[in-house]
Amino acid sequence: MLEAHVWRDFVAVTFSVAVLGIGVGSTLPLTALVLTARGFAPDIVGWMVAALALGGIAGVLGAPAATLRFGRRRVMLCCVVTAAGSVIALDCVDDLSSWAALRALFGAAMAPLFVLGEAWINTLPGDAVRGRVVAIYTTSFTLCQVAGPALTNAVIQLPDRAFLLCGSVFLLGIPGIALARDTAATPTASASDKDAAASWLTIIRIAPAIIAGAGLFAAFDNIMLSFLPLFVLDHGLSQSRALTAVVIVFAGDATLQFAAGYLADRFGRARVQRWSGAAIAVLLPLLPAMIAVPGLWEVYLYTLGGVAGSVYTLSLVASGERFSGAALLRASGLIALTWNVASSVGPAATGMAMRFYGSDAMTIVLWFMALGFVLATRAEPRAS
Repeated sequence: MLEAHVWRDFVAVTFSVAVLGIGVGSTLPLTALVLTARGFAPDIVGWMVAALALGGIAGVLGAPAATLRFGRRRVMLCCVVTAAGSVIALDCVDDLSSWAALRALFGAAMAPLFVLGEAWINTLPGDAVRGRVVAIYTTSFTLCQVAGPALTNAVIQLPDRAFLLCGSVFLLGIPGIALARDTAATPTASASDKDAAASWLTIIRIAPAIIAGAGLFAAFDNIMLSFLPLFVLDHGLSQSRALTAVVIVFAGDATLQFAAGYLADRFGRARVQRWSGAAIAVLLPLLPAMIAVPGLWEVYLYTLGGVAGSVYTLSLVASGERFSGAALLRASGLIALTWNVASSVGPAATGMAMRFYGSDAMTIVLWFMALGFVLATRAEPRAS
């Protein structure tokens, strides 16, 4: 799929960002557990999440300008060191204002890493193999992020050094970023067809499926993590079955992305993305019925997770397919910005709906989001 020297760059960047996934997957639950152990209420944990999101938004907005001025590699290396330092410092402070400032700094450092990492990966492959290459990247990150809680479980036994150990993990991402060649992608025959100067508003106008896809999966990701266990418990299943349901959904997300990338390369990204949106809209209303059918329930969850994950993977593919240069950085930034907003608004709306209408309201909220995504794909100019 890629030339040998390009594979080297791809592996280096993918490894670095995947390692960051382990750090993120361990740091987030560790923060909640430590604050709870110190006697703080859940609303304090919520404020720390809000500080993280606000920092992330600031990082997203600043990433393109910083990259154009200082270069991709320097910005990413600076962000890795800053992220590690902001986590390690949590072992040394006790007051909540310092914690909130450090969490905001962490968010501001992590957001550019994802924006620039995704844009970097998108510059490496040609359009003919972009779906499969990006799918390998997203699968690697997801698997490492899922491994994060296992690290949390290990370091929580060493409370005085827990954040030191988790923060140090981020530093493992430095070699890959340092080794990968920070050069522009080799021009292709279709390079002139890609917009290199599109503004934020232009990207939203001509490629709404990119933004809608990121928003849908961000909401799906957080809603499933937060509310699927409650949905399962409300339907009479055990706590073990409830947690297993979440694992199955994200197993589908992690393992089916290469198949989605292959289909995108074979039949066209836009077409497969529309299929994925339609599949989610068809599958979601079946959730209350499927839970009563053992065996089929597990297959259903696995498929739903895989299809939902493909929406995000193909949004990344679309950004590389349609944009280059500064516009590609802006598109990646919009994806990250949308993720931050949707991962906050989606669960909040779901929680309110479930409070008034019961656990089945989770399905309704997600279905309307899926419908919005389907409409966005129909509004997108069919370039592929």
